[in-house]
Amino acid sequence: MKKISKILVGILFSALVIAPSYAGELTVTGGATATYTTNGDDAAAGKNVGISNEVNLSASGELDNGYTWNYSVELDGDNTANDDTALTIGTDMGTVGFFVTEGGLSTELSGVGALGTGFDYASPASFQTGYDVSSYSNIQYHTPADLLPYGIGIKVGYVPNMSATTQLSAKESDTTLTTQAEGRTLQMAQVSASPIDGLSIKGDVAVTDSEGGDANGDDGVAANVGGKYTFGQVSVGYVEGGYQPATGSDADDETIYYENKFYGIQFDVNDAVSVSYNVDESIKNTRVAVADTASAGTKTTVAMEQETLQLAYTVGGATIGIADIEVTNSDYTAGKAETQTVVSLGISF
Repeated sequence: MKKISKILVGILFSALVIAPSYAGELTVTGGATATYTTNGDDAAAGKNVGISNEVNLSASGELDNGYTWNYSVELDGDNTANDDTALTIGTDMGTVGFFVTEGGLSTELSGVGALGTGFDYASPASFQTGYDVSSYSNIQYHTPADLLPYGIGIKVGYVPNMSATTQLSAKESDTTLTTQAEGRTLQMAQVSASPIDGLSIKGDVAVTDSEGGDANGDDGVAANVGGKYTFGQVSVGYVEGGYQPATGSDADDETIYYENKFYGIQFDVNDAVSVSYNVDESIKNTRVAVADTASAGTKTTVAMEQETLQLAYTVGGATIGIADIEVTNSDYTAGKAETQTVVSLGISF
């Protein structure tokens, strides 16, 4: 993966040596979702009413040599007008993309959920799932469709600056550079396949690079593998993953790693009604260094688990939903329990 940045630069140069494009078309899509949220055993949160801000402006066109281009900007941030942006160029050799806090390659989600996937839809707890290029400004390359058998697709991404986690406009430089003792760059790859009808398999791996150089420093790594299978009205999904954060100058900051399992099942009763059940488990492992008088170290674990039950009813272009959530050992704190209930009304356009 160390050569990803050089490969991307070469493909990028080939894609950009092209003539001007034809005028593109602009489309607007999105949705409005209103929610009523009740937090149970979390004393710091009460009942809340919210309305999402989800609007996607997209444009596409064709270059006079047959290459295609697509641009999109999403207006879905809490406090920002410009939240996620992407510009992709489709060529005979594949797709080259430029992404700002967009273009996620992580596959930690099981893909099953009547309203959304498990903890990704809603959660009072904070899950540690590892790295994803979509958290930063990044460049990607995707292999052409139908290039490989069994629907195999490969995507690689490169983050040149891990401190660039905010929206950057053209010609703008990151002004918040730090020593970045825990990683300057991030390289990531995703492999997906659809060997049979109804089955999709995905896996990813991400590695940081260029740590601060301290003797205790080490690269960060995250990986996931899983699949989703749909047969008739039933869909099941399962993912396993691991995450070792990058380490810096502290002697004990390389003692923590996470082991994750996420799975769910969904049943579509009919075209209007769907129910789902998800279990998301994340184990925080903390290694304790070997004491002077001991022959081996010790390890402590805390297993956080979230159960999510969802019901969705779609009628006339609107989706009415309810999600009930229970978390044990929330935020990797033993004995901490949290509950949450979300009632929603969503309309797409």
